[in-house]
Amino acid sequence: MREPLAGDTGPSSVATSDSERPGRETGRMQGLGSRVARAWVDEIGFDSRKVVARVVSRALPQFSFNRTRTFALRAAGVRIGEGSGVLGALDVTGPGDMRELFSIGDDTFISGPLHIDLGAEVRIGSRVQLGHHVLLLTVDHEMGPSTARCGPLMVAPIIIGDGVWIASRVTVLPGVFIGDGSVVAAGAVVSRDVAPNTMVAGVPARLVRELEVDTPQRRHRPRSQPPPPRDGRVT
Repeated sequence: MREPLAGDTGPSSVATSDSERPGRETGRMQGLGSRVARAWVDEIGFDSRKVVARVVSRALPQFSFNRTRTFALRAAGVRIGEGSGVLGALDVTGPGDMRELFSIGDDTFISGPLHIDLGAEVRIGSRVQLGHHVLLLTVDHEMGPSTARCGPLMVAPIIIGDGVWIASRVTVLPGVFIGDGSVVAAGAVVSRDVAPNTMVAGVPARLVRELEVDTPQRRHRPRSQPPPPRDGRVT
């Protein structure tokens, strides 16, 4: 029988090495899985309430089951005022908390789809009408140098006053205030404040005309007149 050479580990050492290999492979797989999970959370920014709002609002047909959709969105954490309705899909993205930063006033109707990039407050007033495919974007980037024009991230709120009409495919950029009673024409890109009771249109949106301010009048129901006598004589 030959003598063991220096550094010869022998059969027992080889067996030990083979038995440890599955444990090392399992550890590597677990580490890889945890890194993938962290990357997935960082990339997607998972927010269960936003996902629920998106799924529920898209699952129901447009302009159908409006009360059910609105009730479900309230349950998901969206602050929706009395008499208001969401008639189509609602997509909320961005880092902001939907329960704290997003609110809809009373008697407001949103046709949908409505996309909100929520990094700052988005407040929609009362008696507002929003058309199809409206974008409310509170997240933007500053202008960077020539080597990278998309600069640092910036956020600013969007406030929509009472009685506003925003037509279809309007984009509202960060930091915009839309005054009470104003109208934003279809396809406009609103990059600056809109004065109350004005109409804006275009890219970028510009003043088209000023709108009349109606004074609310109290409606009186006319008194019913007594029926004439059967003989035709009026007394």
